[in-house]
Amino acid sequence: MIKVVIVDDEPKLRQGLQTLIPWESLGFIVTATAANGKEALEVIEEKAPDVVIVDIRMPVMDGLQLIEHLRSSGHHLHFMILSGYADFEYAKQAIKYGVFDYLLKPVDIAEMSASLKRIRERIEEERLQEEWRKREVMNCDLYLHNLLAPQEKTEDPTKLRSKAIEADLWWTHYEVVVVYPRVSEVDRSDVAYQLSNGLKTKIEGQMMGLVTVIPPYTVLLLNEPLRGRKRRESLYNEIRNAAGNVRFVAATGGGVSVPEDICKSFFMAQEAVKQAFFSEKNRLIDPYPLFSASLDSSQLSVDKAEEMMEQFIFRLYYSLEVGNQTMVLPLLNEAAAFFLRQGQDEKFVKESFFFLSNAVIHKLTAGFCIELKETGAVSRFLNGIYQHDHLDDLLEETHRFLLALAKDSEHRGKEQEFKKMIDFIHRHYADNLRLETLAGLLNYSTAYLGQLFKNKTGEYFNTYLDRVRIQKAKELLDQGVKVYEVAERVGYTSVNYFYSKFKRYEGCSPSEYRNP
Repeated sequence: MIKVVIVDDEPKLRQGLQTLIPWESLGFIVTATAANGKEALEVIEEKAPDVVIVDIRMPVMDGLQLIEHLRSSGHHLHFMILSGYADFEYAKQAIKYGVFDYLLKPVDIAEMSASLKRIRERIEEERLQEEWRKREVMNCDLYLHNLLAPQEKTEDPTKLRSKAIEADLWWTHYEVVVVYPRVSEVDRSDVAYQLSNGLKTKIEGQMMGLVTVIPPYTVLLLNEPLRGRKRRESLYNEIRNAAGNVRFVAATGGGVSVPEDICKSFFMAQEAVKQAFFSEKNRLIDPYPLFSASLDSSQLSVDKAEEMMEQFIFRLYYSLEVGNQTMVLPLLNEAAAFFLRQGQDEKFVKESFFFLSNAVIHKLTAGFCIELKETGAVSRFLNGIYQHDHLDDLLEETHRFLLALAKDSEHRGKEQEFKKMIDFIHRHYADNLRLETLAGLLNYSTAYLGQLFKNKTGEYFNTYLDRVRIQKAKELLDQGVKVYEVAERVGYTSVNYFYSKFKRYEGCSPSEYRNP
């Protein structure tokens, strides 16, 4: 049945039309009525009719405004106008909006029935054409899938070409592009179909080729070669626009000239997707090997490979330890090239970088405790190695993290050395301590260590040492030890010198301190 909505501000007319017109025998059913254009919009959205019978003059929104609104919003409906005004301007507007018929009130039942028959014939013809179009698309899509799939038996090229002509796929050039959504496996098929719908308007609408889905890929079969960077970038941008916020990989399988080779282009495109980790970001990937021309494919023995890994660990650690930051990124690139020679596989490279980074981090942090929040940062970094889509991103993040960790380790190392120095002073204050001696032990210049000491304590080295000695002297004096013995036990060889130092810091002599 063909669905009808009647829109008129006269209740009697709406009721009369529903009663007097033999809708069912004509192949129609009235699904709803409305009193004005605004009310009709809501009804039409809900009922989705095929035909709208509408009056022109109505309150709120008139018939012509309703038709204009529905046309501009993309509704494909058949309109019949009922009007009490034989006005040429109304008729002209109706023609402009593609109204099927324009009938004057009062309604002639025979005239309106005849008009409805013509509308029904038009709709049936359109539906038949749409059905044929869908069948053609299905046949074309089915044939395209057959061409993309590798053939178990070699089919006669003549038959293949004959089928290509029937499916309107007899072109002078073919090139397959696959789009692989980087989403969860559960969602991947649905996203592939969404991408297909988004790309059909551009690719098929502009006669550039066909779009289909062979999970997990959205597949584009193009009828022109993708020659030149500009054309590739243009296609990539179209895919990105259709994808929206969805991450994806897009690769071409290269051009072929006959239908029977389309499956080869499809295979090459799928192989290219597997190399996305090593490819340039935000670009259509080529179907050709990425490293064979530049890297030696020979693999080392297991022992030799482990030895090379140890060398990379040591060289990276040493560069970070001595502060040679410029060497870190070249070493990471060298390691990446080595890992590629050993196994040109994304998983292998990521596992190798995990092992390398973990070993370097362990060496950098050896000797001091890492706080809980820093342990979390290290864990996130190491786990994140497996989440990177591109090798360049992995190298950049590894470089950044190791430099930051090395800087923090250096700071902690100096803090630790300073604490050791303070502890050394408190344990050896009675010895003949000199700044030069400590500087030699810590491998610093005397001037640098002196400045570092002043920055950390606010006092010069000798002043700090004197304060430690006088504090210890006070403790011994409180215990009743004789003054000359105290002087000797806290590191002063001269009693008079001890007296002068004590008075300087305490404001009284040792004897006066004992007997105030």
